[in-house]
Amino acid sequence: MEENLLAHLQRPEFAQLYAALKKRSYPKGAFICRPESGENQIFVVANGRARVYLGYEDKEFNIGILSKGDIYSTHTRAFVQSLDKIDVLTTDTETFGQKMLDDPEVAKAMVGILGSMLKNSFTIIEDLIFKDVHSRLVGLLVNEAKKHGIPAAEGGIIVKIDLSVEQIAFLVGSTRQTVSTFLNQLSRQGVVKKLGRGKFYISDLGALEILIGTRSV
Repeated sequence: MEENLLAHLQRPEFAQLYAALKKRSYPKGAFICRPESGENQIFVVANGRARVYLGYEDKEFNIGILSKGDIYSTHTRAFVQSLDKIDVLTTDTETFGQKMLDDPEVAKAMVGILGSMLKNSFTIIEDLIFKDVHSRLVGLLVNEAKKHGIPAAEGGIIVKIDLSVEQIAFLVGSTRQTVSTFLNQLSRQGVVKKLGRGKFYISDLGALEILIGTRSV
């Protein structure tokens, strides 16, 4: 099971830390933080999703997607932009750090959570270095299906990434044409069907898992 900080914070023993967090809401497309903001905050996603990316002049490089229960900091060199309406729970890093020191249970929970996040970060790096674009794209679809997939009435899973094909290409380190061509190939195979912008129907999640070797044949 994936570690979820929000689930931990809502437990009675973490009441003091939870009380120190202030809720902020942002509309779709808003920036939760920018590299030049100068804020030194920690925030936890309560509802919604946001993309984390690096930007230089007219180029962007997507690092990943934050969703419910994920924790992030405003003092990195990355942009964090909401993909839909989002609520975050935030406090300054000093307060957060002090609360961790005051409550060993919080610190213990955070070690597991941050360790899980670090593992995910290395997975992203390894995927970019060692896996081809097809595996990275399939991996993205599989992960989103497992985390946010909605069962379809006819069977299968509906996944809403809410990114354009070009943005998905940035996320997997490829080009729009390559990603579009591969999505069309998966569609012809009857495995993945594009329903709209960033919305896909996966008829057989197991077949996708086999493509990236996360499930034995």
